Amino acid sequence: MTILFDILRRSLVGTCGVLIVIVILGVLYLESTLPSVEMLKDMHLQVPLKVFTNDGKLIAEFGEERRTPIKLNQIPKDLIHAVLATEDRRFFEHPGVDFRGLMRAAVNLLTSSSIKQGGSTITMQVARNFFLTRNKTFIRKLSEILLALKIEKGLSKDEILELYLNQIYFGKRAYGIAAAAEVYYGTTVEKLSLDQIAMLAGLPQAPSNINPLHDPDAAFKRRKHVLERMLSYEFITEEQYRTAVDAPLPTKSHGRTVALEAPYVAEMVRQDLFARYGDAIYALGYEVYTTIDSQMQLAANQAIKRALLEYDQRHGYRKTKIHFKLSRNKTPEQELENWSHDLKEVPIVGNLLPGVVMKIATTHISVLLQDGRYIDIPWAGLSWARPQLKGDRLKGSRVGASPKKPADIVTLGDVIYAEETQNQSWKMAQIPEVGGALVALEPDTGSILALVGGFDYGHSSFNRVTQAERQPGSNFKPFLYAAALNEGFTLASILSDAPVVYTDPVTGVTWRPKNDKNKTYGPTRLRVSLMRSQNTATVRLLQAVGMQKFIEFGQKFGFTKEKLPPYLSVALGAAQFTPLEIASGYCVFANGGNQVTPNFIKTIKDYQGNLVYEAPKPTSTPSIGPEISYLMTSALQDAIQGGTGRRAKSLGRKDLAGKTGTTNDWMDAWYSGYNRDIVVTTWVGFDENRSLKEYGAMAALPMWMYFMEAALKDKPEHSLDPPPGIVSVKIDPNTGLLAREDQESAVYEFFTENNIPTFTAPTAGIWDDIGSGGGSGMGGSIEALF
Repeated sequence: MTILFDILRRSLVGTCGVLIVIVILGVLYLESTLPSVEMLKDMHLQVPLKVFTNDGKLIAEFGEERRTPIKLNQIPKDLIHAVLATEDRRFFEHPGVDFRGLMRAAVNLLTSSSIKQGGSTITMQVARNFFLTRNKTFIRKLSEILLALKIEKGLSKDEILELYLNQIYFGKRAYGIAAAAEVYYGTTVEKLSLDQIAMLAGLPQAPSNINPLHDPDAAFKRRKHVLERMLSYEFITEEQYRTAVDAPLPTKSHGRTVALEAPYVAEMVRQDLFARYGDAIYALGYEVYTTIDSQMQLAANQAIKRALLEYDQRHGYRKTKIHFKLSRNKTPEQELENWSHDLKEVPIVGNLLPGVVMKIATTHISVLLQDGRYIDIPWAGLSWARPQLKGDRLKGSRVGASPKKPADIVTLGDVIYAEETQNQSWKMAQIPEVGGALVALEPDTGSILALVGGFDYGHSSFNRVTQAERQPGSNFKPFLYAAALNEGFTLASILSDAPVVYTDPVTGVTWRPKNDKNKTYGPTRLRVSLMRSQNTATVRLLQAVGMQKFIEFGQKFGFTKEKLPPYLSVALGAAQFTPLEIASGYCVFANGGNQVTPNFIKTIKDYQGNLVYEAPKPTSTPSIGPEISYLMTSALQDAIQGGTGRRAKSLGRKDLAGKTGTTNDWMDAWYSGYNRDIVVTTWVGFDENRSLKEYGAMAALPMWMYFMEAALKDKPEHSLDPPPGIVSVKIDPNTGLLAREDQESAVYEFFTENNIPTFTAPTAGIWDDIGSGGGSGMGGSIEALF
């Protein structure tokens, strides 16, 4: 028997020895497969892409994980205490593994036959979150323990705690304590109250299930548990506990606080960075600073919304397509619960708030807004709503008779949109069907100062500034007139504005360019022709310049040869360009004759502020020369003072120059204008081919004016300085020749020194006898040019 026990003892010892060796070898092998702790020191937290204005206003954030890394010294002591009391009371005492906690987990395993408690310390959670899976297996737990011990040797306790508080998931896409404070309370960590701290500290246990937005009862119990532990460890007083334990829970998720609305710009940035860096942009924490000026962007947002709403309302009210029905024998008040619920499904568009009509009186209507407010819309905010009648594709819609009372416009249960006016009253509105675009550039650099590609990005993400290629109509004429000056014409040259018919030599199709209202003006100075936007004279001017020469000259404004078709109709803007391309072309006039390239990114930094990319200093290329630029600016200033853009005179500035544009059948409306500091192009039109039934001066110019009034407020006038070689000479307004000494009707005109008229205008009546001969400053008969 003794021998048998001895054999058993020896066998047991041998077996245990083998097992110990196997365990040691296994541990050594497992440890050798674990990642280096040095990786944690260089570990990059997934931080979303953020886009800012030039002056640091946030305009967008892109990324699946919301995270804002912060330093440990930025986190309140109460928050650190709450986390320690809840997750790892002995954090600053154990070596990374709390063996007491592991023993409790082991006992729980033996008594319940399942892994319910992990005994994980904060260090072990860091190890798991950064390097391991969440699978509850013994191998994973052993790896977690070994890695935690390694981490404690390589990092300080403060470094580990900082990693934990920046990495841990709090639910609702919030990673890290700073993001959690933003999501649940819309604030920063240093502004959190004790009850808010306790709620956040309790979330990491089960963030998707016990957050207050998913299960308020569970969140309340969990917060109370955190406060009780803080009280038991004397991190807070009894009075603090009582104050915090019954505080209300958050009731809504807070989105990232965007300081300025510029979604079209933000999407341009996202596409640019994606092309450079790929999918990594959503996690690298890049912070992109654009060229956007926040005040100008705000002005652009307001200008386009105002102009498109005004256009829309001029063309009548389209009956709402959403109507909440009244149940039999019920009043709107009795339907309130159902209607309030359904109303939340109606989207907010731009600055328009959805609401349901609850009452119709003789002088107003009462409306329940989506946010629960009741408002009254007075008759003054309703009377615009003449019914819109259908028209054909070309003519567009028509409007019916003016309504007499609110009941002529709406019925109970109608879901309408309301707009708050500047005098804190309300106006009924509707989502504009018409589209619009506005872009503002710095003329010397091409930097985009403001850009809006539509009424509302959520309603339509199509960026009409960069993606909509449309015919610019007369907005394109200044580029041809500049080409004429380059060929020796002057602003005093006489153009023939008489009816004309052209026949295509290949197709035999005839074309009769016409002026507005079929009016013709006869012989007209070039300056006046541009000011009046005369079509027949402009087509003749293209013939005189020559198609090939114009196409070559047009490229000096950044237009590619492919975009300049060799047809006479190009003189009237029959080619297609984006608003950004047109605005870039006008920069050449505004900056003294240099071509620029539009740009919108200044710098890219990582989330720690290190410079990743800095845009090269914008450069310009000498293009048309300062003399032509100055002369064209002078002519385009006249287009405001007495031409098609004269509505802009109400801005009270003499440094503004610009040109309207309207295409055939009023399909597109444009206005491009500038001073020495800013170039702005606005466009209004339907995305599908449909008539606006309005000219550029009525549809697009107001948007430009609203923007310029705000953008140039309190800024001194700044005109283009005349370059050397420009002289001012008195001329006869009818002939463009030098004025007679005693001529009272003489006007001043600008010329280059080598292109001043050489003949003096004859006395009144003689011009008709001598015909078109005489000096135009071109050294020959004008008649020969046509």
